[in-house]
Amino acid sequence: MRPYIRLLSLIKPYKKTLLLAFFCSVMYALFNAVAIWFSASFITAIFTPETNQLTAGISDQAASLNENLKVLAWQIIGGGDRFDIVMRAVMIFFLAFLFRNAFDVSQVYLITFVEQRVIKDLRDKLYRHMLSQSLGFFHRRKSGELASVTLNDVTALQEKMMKAIKFIMREPFVIVLFLFLLFTISWKLTLTILIIAPVAGLLIDVLGKSLKRKSSRMQEALSNVTALLYERLGGIRLIKTAGTEDQEIDRFEGTTTSYFRKALRQRRFDILIVPLTEIIGLAIISLILIYGGYLVFRTSTMDAEDFVRFIAIVFAILAPAKELGGAYTSVQIASAFAARIFGIMDTKEQLPTAKEPVQVDNLKKAIRLDDVSFRYSQKDDNALSHVDLNINRDETIALVGPSGAGKTTLIGLITRLFDPTQGSIKLDDVNLRDLDINGLRKLFGVVSQDIVLFNDTVAANIAYGTREIDLDRVHEVAKLAYADDFIRAMHEGYDTKIGDRGMRLSGGQQQRLSIARALVHDPPVIIFDEATSHLDSESENLIQQAMESLRENHTLIVIAHRLATVRRADRIVVLDKGTIIDQGTYDELHDRCELFTRLCQQQFLT
Repeated sequence: MRPYIRLLSLIKPYKKTLLLAFFCSVMYALFNAVAIWFSASFITAIFTPETNQLTAGISDQAASLNENLKVLAWQIIGGGDRFDIVMRAVMIFFLAFLFRNAFDVSQVYLITFVEQRVIKDLRDKLYRHMLSQSLGFFHRRKSGELASVTLNDVTALQEKMMKAIKFIMREPFVIVLFLFLLFTISWKLTLTILIIAPVAGLLIDVLGKSLKRKSSRMQEALSNVTALLYERLGGIRLIKTAGTEDQEIDRFEGTTTSYFRKALRQRRFDILIVPLTEIIGLAIISLILIYGGYLVFRTSTMDAEDFVRFIAIVFAILAPAKELGGAYTSVQIASAFAARIFGIMDTKEQLPTAKEPVQVDNLKKAIRLDDVSFRYSQKDDNALSHVDLNINRDETIALVGPSGAGKTTLIGLITRLFDPTQGSIKLDDVNLRDLDINGLRKLFGVVSQDIVLFNDTVAANIAYGTREIDLDRVHEVAKLAYADDFIRAMHEGYDTKIGDRGMRLSGGQQQRLSIARALVHDPPVIIFDEATSHLDSESENLIQQAMESLRENHTLIVIAHRLATVRRADRIVVLDKGTIIDQGTYDELHDRCELFTRLCQQQFLT
């Protein structure tokens, strides 16, 4: 389905508002026509020397629709001397324009309402769709590109959509009405216009298609700028410490230069269409003046009043005709933006859900992995291969191994961020695929190495995911995470805003807030994914104490390199190249597992 057809489907819920806007458009066109029609009568009254000449012969000549309309006009404004006629014509002219503008304002407001609602619905639907996708969807796309489409493309679509909707709602009716009036006055002159107009339409169509291609390339270039900006600002600490500001400035300027060139090409075509339309309109009017003058002065088949009225209507039709060209280019540009938006919305990378999912609110026995294999894409090798593992309730399990062994992938499968390529994962003997996914994920509290904090208060960050902030619970979990003391020492305590990504806090403070957040739902399973790898000794000791206090009545899954973090685990699972090569206690593995012993000797665990 073409993008602009899909856009029209988004307008359907607001059809009543659009019908009211269409009524305003019809009234606008009618009052516009009345004003133009009486303007010719006004001019005729001024330049006709005798009053009796104004209405002479009207009753006898009223045979065609044009003559009937002229009779009606003179019956309304006729009578008295020329000044009286002019006064009545001016009053009608003024009132017609007054009502025309009133209906114009009403129509624009109604269309603006629909436009804003449609854009809001589209942006909400796009965001909802993205959040419903699996984690793999985000692995294969730049976050900056997704942000650019949600913000830049939708905003650009909004600008073009307003122009297109306004044209669709009003200008066709105005053009048809004016063409009808032109035919009633002189079919010969009108036919001349209709012969020339299609040639102009073909030229505008060629330019419009080229403009669509260039608009698509421009938006892709803008996405690259946005993606680079998001990525670099996210790594500003690294840029500062590495002293690479000049290189990053050069990189950014190169990207913006590419966007500048593509935007300039797009604008060159965009600005060409409107003056081209005006030149074509001027050429048409020139031919009409010549041909109309011939009909008036040489053949006498048209009177002066009809010619003045015809020219006035032609000039009035130029504005909607100009809008026709502008609206067409708007549709082409909007189509390019919409194609990128719908391209994301058409991507389906959601995890399958059971028709009647099993509700779950606790871990009663164990999590079981049976012959589990997984790869991120068809092109990749297996990240995990034939993994069998049992994680019992209230057990502390440590996962160790070299980088790339598959530890974090295993956690992603247990929390069902991915589904295994082969094998099954069961919680209390029920396949994860059959469980309610929201209920499943509430069983887990995750503390990762890459901490995500928001530019909000301490309390809001800890309570993230809850509908209402329970301060008593927030204080309780902060104490469990050994975070309460430093929070209360801050200038506004739990109401202190911590800055973008928590940059106002130290690494240890960020990690303790992350632990508190993981505990706020009181999950039965808590996962520590290398939570102490970049901390100083004091911060690590505090987090070790927090972890130790959680062992009772919680299942802990710990990924770590440091000995102190894993030595107290009930069981240590050793992974290498996506497979489990051994598992046991620290002492058992140190005696029999060569890889584990080597890791200890290389101080990966010390």
